[in-house]
Amino acid sequence: MTEQELWKNVQVDPANEALHQQYVNACVRENLEKEALVRYKELQNTYPAISAKFTKQLTTVLQFKFLPAHGSTDELKPKQNLLVRLFGFEYSILLTGVFSLAYGIIAKSTWQALLGLVIITGFMGYKYLKVKKVKR
Repeated sequence: MTEQELWKNVQVDPANEALHQQYVNACVRENLEKEALVRYKELQNTYPAISAKFTKQLTTVLQFKFLPAHGSTDELKPKQNLLVRLFGFEYSILLTGVFSLAYGIIAKSTWQALLGLVIITGFMGYKYLKVKKVKR
């Protein structure tokens, strides 16, 4: 039976929860959960308890379908965009050094500019050693 035929059966006796369960099970088998959710949203005004019950059941099924497999860590790691990767913790140190140097130059503060230079030099040395270590 198609989804429309099953829904017509439900419409014959909308108070019959067994028909609703049969419809929901068929929609889950055929991956038609989204269509079923739309139908239950339309049914919400006339039969709110039944609509709420089967909407909750369908959303629970959808949540389990889209969860990553148990023990899989690849799907759990969020994919980071370019800005997040560029301005991570290491680069925040570099930005601190750049801003410190710039403030030292603008405010004519030798200590602030020197601190900025030390931070930038330390960061560049760290990155150089890190790159050199990876190449070995």
